[in-house]
Amino acid sequence: MSTKNYIKSISLILLLGLNSCMNYHIRKGNRSFENLAYSDAIKHYEAVYPESTDSDVEIKLAESYFKVGNIDSSLVLYSNALKRGNKNSKLYFNYGKTLMEKGRYKEAGDNFSLYLKEYKNDIVAKMLLASCNSINEHFIDTTLYKMKPIIENEFKNAFSIIEYQNGAVFVADKEVFFGNKINAWTGNSYLDLYTMRKDAEGNWITPHLLAGDINGRFHEGPACFSADGNTVYFTRSNYKKRKMVVNEKDENNLKIFKSTLINGKWKNLEEFPYNNDDYSVGHPSLTNDGKTLYFVSDMPGGFGGSDIYKCIFENNLWTKPENLGSTVNTSGNEMFPYIHEDGALYFSSDAHNSLGGLDVFITYFNGIRWATPENLNYPINSQKDDFGFSLNDDNKTGFVSSSREQSDKMYSFDKVPPTFNLYGIAHEKISKKAIEGVVVDITNSATGEVISLVSDNKGSFKFKLQPETKYLLYCAKFGCFSKTDQISTIGLKHSQDFFADFDVEPIVIGKPIVLENIYYDFDKWDIREDAAKELNKLVKILNDNPNIEIEMGSHTDARGNDRYNDVLSDKRAMATVNYLLSKGIHPSRLTYRGYGEKVLVNECKNDVICSEEQHQKNRRTEFKVTKIRK
Repeated sequence: MSTKNYIKSISLILLLGLNSCMNYHIRKGNRSFENLAYSDAIKHYEAVYPESTDSDVEIKLAESYFKVGNIDSSLVLYSNALKRGNKNSKLYFNYGKTLMEKGRYKEAGDNFSLYLKEYKNDIVAKMLLASCNSINEHFIDTTLYKMKPIIENEFKNAFSIIEYQNGAVFVADKEVFFGNKINAWTGNSYLDLYTMRKDAEGNWITPHLLAGDINGRFHEGPACFSADGNTVYFTRSNYKKRKMVVNEKDENNLKIFKSTLINGKWKNLEEFPYNNDDYSVGHPSLTNDGKTLYFVSDMPGGFGGSDIYKCIFENNLWTKPENLGSTVNTSGNEMFPYIHEDGALYFSSDAHNSLGGLDVFITYFNGIRWATPENLNYPINSQKDDFGFSLNDDNKTGFVSSSREQSDKMYSFDKVPPTFNLYGIAHEKISKKAIEGVVVDITNSATGEVISLVSDNKGSFKFKLQPETKYLLYCAKFGCFSKTDQISTIGLKHSQDFFADFDVEPIVIGKPIVLENIYYDFDKWDIREDAAKELNKLVKILNDNPNIEIEMGSHTDARGNDRYNDVLSDKRAMATVNYLLSKGIHPSRLTYRGYGEKVLVNECKNDVICSEEQHQKNRRTEFKVTKIRK
């Protein structure tokens, strides 16, 4: 054999060997991917990428990176696939979700829009697009929660922490060392349930495994406890002895188990009656009375992904699972429910109006239907996964879990009431010059407490308002019209600043003050609807200034004879007084006079041709202060 032919033969053998090796890794990677063993899949796909021209490898590797939280690598691969002209429109959706987790909401929204051109009815994509377009709403008030990480360096991931007895229980995995069982999804150990307490200084003491029969060979957690602490419901992988149980589709699903505390150890494991080998049932949350269990399942008949269900304990049996319906559940994934004693249901979802990944939402049941879920916003939620929310017995502190720092970590939080501030300024009505020395009385409507403030040399004043409170503001300065206003913080969930702008107007005896927009139809004296709105402002002025007496004056246009216009204007002035009387103003404070066409505001005199609009300006009503009572 010639040297040339020998080299060709060797090259062919190497090429065949290389192809065989690539096919092996692709085949093994695909099998791991299908079995949700993303950590193993990544190892095999990385062995052939980017040498492999199989676009399926690139896409599956991108999704595997996403599943294990390697968002940067996932982002690069999705971007490369789209740049190469991949025709799979679903890539736009996956790329959009990845962009959201990097906080690149504008680009994410563009990709959801491209995806929706083909999949027009995808509700989740529509929700995420809407969230990208209104992302600033999630940062409307970042002061409502103060979060602090719970540092547990011995764990790779730790989450779903809940208060238990004088400590807490949570779920965690660890880095794998020699001889330990590996979770093929993450490459870490399987999840176990741990408990820990605080020392006298409030620091968490080293955690330890829950004692008894709860923790086994594969996954355990999350969990919830009965009010007395003696019963636990927890999530567990479907396994018997030392072997995973899989169904005909080669799927291993989750189940809920119940256990009882006996002499300090968890014993007597019982399966939840609605467990099934063909779908998962997990993430239990028990009401305070122990009669309703909320949980997550991907059982048939749901809305897609995982949905939240509930069962009620009646006659010593759990009723058939009830799906919470389309208001709560979507075609995305709803998980980690937590039912509070006040009836509020907290849960996480990767749909609704999420910032990215899973976000924590709250909803209430009013006896007929669930309220539209409300995002708890930043800082509870981030562009990464946020879940495992729970409140402590004091209702002021709690826990939440998040992957915002690369791995799943636990955080404690303090709920901070929203803050409300009143900023006011008093200035002269016409010139807008700041007025010093204006007294502002702020009355708490519930307690009757009155706080008096005085405007400074800049005409300003400031006051901190209390939550869930209604206030009456009374602004007064000697020789000027007093004014009132109302402010309420009742029902407000976010911090807010209120602004009170008081125009200070001196009271000048006999000076006409025109009431804007008090007009009449031609030859009529009826109080029109638009006039009534303006007269109500005068009612307020009179109520705010109970020591003044006024004269109501009415004017006509120049059409018609003088005598008729005198009579007409008199009737109009009397009509305004009657309206004020109907609103409770005492008759001793009111007089009226019709001025006819004697005091016009423009050139529309007799025999002058004017438009209807010009004539109407003359059909006006004024008031003037005639006396200030002492």
